[in-house]
Formats: sequence, C-alpha cells, structure tokens
Amino acid sequence: MKYEPTHLEIFLTRLAFLLCGKSVYQAFADRLPLDGRERVLDFGCGMGTVAYYVAKRLPQGHLTCLDISERWLNACRKTLRSYGNITFLQCEAPQLANESFDAAYCHFVLHDIPENELERVIPALARSLKPGGVLVFREPLNETEKINVIKRLVEQNRLFHKDSRITDIPIMGNALESVYIKHNGGLP
Repeated sequence: MKYEPTHLEIFLTRLAFLLCGKSVYQAFADRLPLDGRERVLDFGCGMGTVAYYVAKRLPQGHLTCLDISERWLNACRKTLRSYGNITFLQCEAPQLANESFDAAYCHFVLHDIPENELERVIPALARSLKPGGVLVFREPLNETEKINVIKRLVEQNRLFHKDSRITDIPIMGNALESVYIKHNGGLP
C-alpha cells in the first residue's frame, strides 16, 4: 500500500509539531521504556515528530525511522538532521530483520493500515523484536474496532500486555497507549 502525503498534510503536521511538540510527541517519547542504549524502531515515522525526542534519549543507542513514504522520510531527515544515531528506511514492515530491535513504537499509524495489511505488519513487528523487547503504540480511542484488531493480532504473535493508559492529546482527542512485551521464552 503506497502512500504519499500532500504538501498540506506535511505543513499541518509540521505546524502541530511546532505548536504542540512537547505536550503531544515528547510526552509519548518520554514514556517509552528506554535507558539510552537500545536499538529502537519508529514504525511509520512520518516527519519524525516522536523520533526527534526519542533520538535525544538514545545517547548510546540507535534509532531506525521506517516509513513507506519517500516524502515523509525526506521530511523526517530534515527534522532529525542534527542526529547521527539514526538510520532511515523506506519499506514495509514484512521486510524487517528478525530480533533486531529492543523496542518498537507506532504513533497514530496502525489504525490507518487496512486489516489485511495489519495481518502482515504486526507479525513482522513482533519478529523484529528481541526477546524481552517492547512494542508501544498510541492510537485514537475512537478507532475502537481497529484497536481491537490490533490488540488481537499483537497477542496472537506472542506479545504480552504489560500496561495501557488513556491520554487526552491536544487537538487529537483521547488516545490509547499500550505496551506489550515479547516474552523471553517459556511461559509468561
């Protein structure tokens, strides 16, 4: 599923980043369970609104920003131009390497992916995590049906629910943030 944002969409996202960056994107980035040495995947990075804050939290780590859109990745490169610990990857999730990330996050991305694609994307995200790795997503709460599909697929792929919270996000409304852990093996 190839998608390229309009120039207006990029402009509006940049405006939201400038006006609400700390309250929307940094707040999410600050809650990610990171100690600074991890290999992290930003799945559906867009222009790097969350990655901007995550990169600062990885002084000895590495961030991979993945998007299917060349236009979003170009905008992301501009947002993150002052960081050296970032790789940019244009592809879809099924092409991810197995057990290569300590953490992966998706910020307002999964609800936009059709269910038949989620059935390929979520297993790829789960495989990309190292044992003990975490998957964190934030999705709009009004997407209840899609959230239920996402949670079902995540749990079918042996990721175990650790925590969830509902947040009120300026401009965007209520959202569900969930944290899942890839088990180290054996029983949870």
